[in-house]
Amino acid sequence: MIGIKGRCFLIISLISLMLRAGFVYSEDIQERINQHYQMGSVYYQQGKYKEAQEEFQKALDLANQVEKKKTEAGSIFDVGEIEELLKTEQTRVNLEYKEVPLSTILQSLAYSYNLNIVPPKDIKERVTISLKDVTLDEALEAILISGGYSYYKKGNLIYIYPSVGPEEASLITTSIALKYLQAAEAEDLVSKSLSPRGDIRVNEATNSLIVRDYAPILNKIKSLLKEIDTPPLQVLIEAKIVDITSKDLQNLGVTYGVKYTEPGGLFKHSDSSYEGSDEVSGTISLAGPSSTLSGGQFKLNTFILKHWDVTATIDALVRDQKAHLLASPSIATLSGKEARIVIGEKVPYKEKTQTTTGTTETTRFVDVGVTLRVTPQVSPDGYITMVVHPEVSSVKALLDAGPQITTREADAVIRVKDGQTIVIGGLIKNEDTRSRSRIPLLGYLPIIGYLFGNKSVDSTQTELAVFITPHIMKEPGKIKKAKTFKREEVYVNISGVGERAMVNLLFEKAQNLELNRGIESRRKDKATRIAEALELYRTIASQFPGSDKADEALYRAGKIYYRVYRDFKGAKECFERLTERYPESAYYSRAAYIVRSIQKREGKERLREK
Repeated sequence: MIGIKGRCFLIISLISLMLRAGFVYSEDIQERINQHYQMGSVYYQQGKYKEAQEEFQKALDLANQVEKKKTEAGSIFDVGEIEELLKTEQTRVNLEYKEVPLSTILQSLAYSYNLNIVPPKDIKERVTISLKDVTLDEALEAILISGGYSYYKKGNLIYIYPSVGPEEASLITTSIALKYLQAAEAEDLVSKSLSPRGDIRVNEATNSLIVRDYAPILNKIKSLLKEIDTPPLQVLIEAKIVDITSKDLQNLGVTYGVKYTEPGGLFKHSDSSYEGSDEVSGTISLAGPSSTLSGGQFKLNTFILKHWDVTATIDALVRDQKAHLLASPSIATLSGKEARIVIGEKVPYKEKTQTTTGTTETTRFVDVGVTLRVTPQVSPDGYITMVVHPEVSSVKALLDAGPQITTREADAVIRVKDGQTIVIGGLIKNEDTRSRSRIPLLGYLPIIGYLFGNKSVDSTQTELAVFITPHIMKEPGKIKKAKTFKREEVYVNISGVGERAMVNLLFEKAQNLELNRGIESRRKDKATRIAEALELYRTIASQFPGSDKADEALYRAGKIYYRVYRDFKGAKECFERLTERYPESAYYSRAAYIVRSIQKREGKERLREK
């Protein structure tokens, strides 16, 4: 004997079969059938089988009111098919679970009874339940209710969704306006929170979402959007880009021309009245080979005697070039959005495209110059994580395929505090091209050999340094003072990294000047080099006393005072400061020894004065 629930299930099956068989009803009757059918489905899912049976019966009665379809309706129902549909209803089971994840139970039921269950992704509930001699439908419903879920059937699929109360059983459509968040982004964030019957659409014109779902689901979506639809933080990025280029060019060479003239001819002529002359000339070319430096030529008639005429054209040109590019742009961007600064020019080039009708030519442009890309991301603790990409590019040559571009670039991901400066340095490029040609034997003679050869030197040094300071732009009146608390945290001291980079650059330059090497020392006399090196050493010691180069800078400055200038007072001051501030330094013992030597010297001088 089939109970009320069984009869409900039977009527559902009959209506479903009639709809699948292609019965055609008027629009009015079809709409009324659907209304009773959907209402009966809601009552059935809530366990109100008596009310469900009434609604299903009304739908079935409306379907049978069409006289033309009565006979067909009686003929299409196959008893075997109906029994198959009732198979799930008539299966009785005994189940017992204790604190078992609901997802695991659903998987077990699907495997054991050949059910096609479609659960939501975020089921985390655990269920404790004991069931005896119940139908499979009753067991599935009881298990889901204990976990806060319900289900509905669509064909051979069973869809699981969060349960709702009787007053919330109908779908509701609402519009949610967004203030700061883009509607397309919000759709991706909340679409997974919808029930299986829910739907969401984007209205780009008003930047809003049109959501259709059950009332509890809509309330959850509204609460979620309220939390995430907040004003995004803005970050002001102050940047300084320094590009220093130094060039040292030399072009030395000589070209000889020799001409010999013999009146009357070099050979005897049969005609005694011949008054012409014969000439023999030659050239030895050892001109300066540099392709980037030209000019500086002067011609000298070195030897004119009787019939001989010797000339020399000398190439002698030296050029120093220094270029210093300083860009200091500032730009504001939203947290998580890229800011791009370009200081340069657009270089045009032609692009040819072959088509069936011929060849088309298009002018395109490429950015050349200084480019800085920064993407900041503000953390709740006030730190800023930045993805930094500085780039300096220039056109090397214009080819048929397009411009050949040389570039220097770097990529870094850095975490800094608000207002802290970071330094990206060390992007140094050195090019040193030397060429020399000589005449065998003569070109190798001391001193005189320079008159029989040529020489060129092309040295170029370029250096790029980028200084970036981010500032969080906060709205007045909405700034809450953060609570101060002590915690352990591991982070990179960016200011220390920038300081070390700067100190290393200054120290390397000072060493090159002191030891007469590198492009910094070209064509500078010893006095100038030593004075500049001393100034750099003193700058490191005074402005960066905490750096790892400060003690060595003091030691080298003291040695310059002591050995070069014989200024014992200045040397004593440097060495005493070293021994006082850096007792663990590797130069401590040597500095202390020199201080004692200077003190003995001063003592002897005082005795002589007395």
